[in-house]
Amino acid sequence: MAGLAKGLTILEGFEKSRPKMTISQAAEFAGLSPSAARRCLLTLEEAGYLSHDGKYFQPTPRMIRIGAAYMDTSPLGLHAQPFLDEARDMLDESVSLAVWDGKDCLFVARASASQIVSTDIAVGVRLPVHASATGRVLLSAMEDGEVRKFLELHPAERRTSLTVTSADALMQIVQHARKTDFAVSSEELELGMHSLAVPVRDSRAACVGAISVSAFTGRVTLEELSDKSLPALRKAAGKLGRIL
Repeated sequence: MAGLAKGLTILEGFEKSRPKMTISQAAEFAGLSPSAARRCLLTLEEAGYLSHDGKYFQPTPRMIRIGAAYMDTSPLGLHAQPFLDEARDMLDESVSLAVWDGKDCLFVARASASQIVSTDIAVGVRLPVHASATGRVLLSAMEDGEVRKFLELHPAERRTSLTVTSADALMQIVQHARKTDFAVSSEELELGMHSLAVPVRDSRAACVGAISVSAFTGRVTLEELSDKSLPALRKAAGKLGRIL
């Protein structure tokens, strides 16, 4: 079982910015010795999840099965799609659902609009909690002490020149999100893009995710996006929450 855990950790290291890894890169990412990483990589290759060209290991299409197991069985993702589609049609903007995933927020469902916002936003993409509207909504469901502890354990990294990285400033943003029941991020993840998110609460009032919308700054101001999108997002979140 320990070997399985090590192998899964290595698989999590493959992403858009790291599409392939050497043994030493995998070892560094997973915190393993090169020999342990090599054994895991060769086992994953033998099982059909990775290919190897003599230097680099790279995921094969079989990896899709792992992600599909969640996407095909998660009540949240399955139930969310019609509500995301409805909000997308009302706004003519792409609408997404994100949940906690370790120290990040992870997109698990999405309704794409004709307006292409960003090729980096898709199901399976992780975003840093501190700089994303979805992450700030998820943080707002926590007590202040838990938020401070999270920010201490995971210091905010600058993604653009406008990214807020101060723990005190982020605390104020999270507290405001808790008070208003929504959060925003403007050009903190990607220059030229606004985002806004609202919480999804289940029948026990627990925050289980966040529904968000994104738009180019050249097409709409943040205030216009808020005025236009909040009612639709809150309607979608309320409908989804009532069936969870």
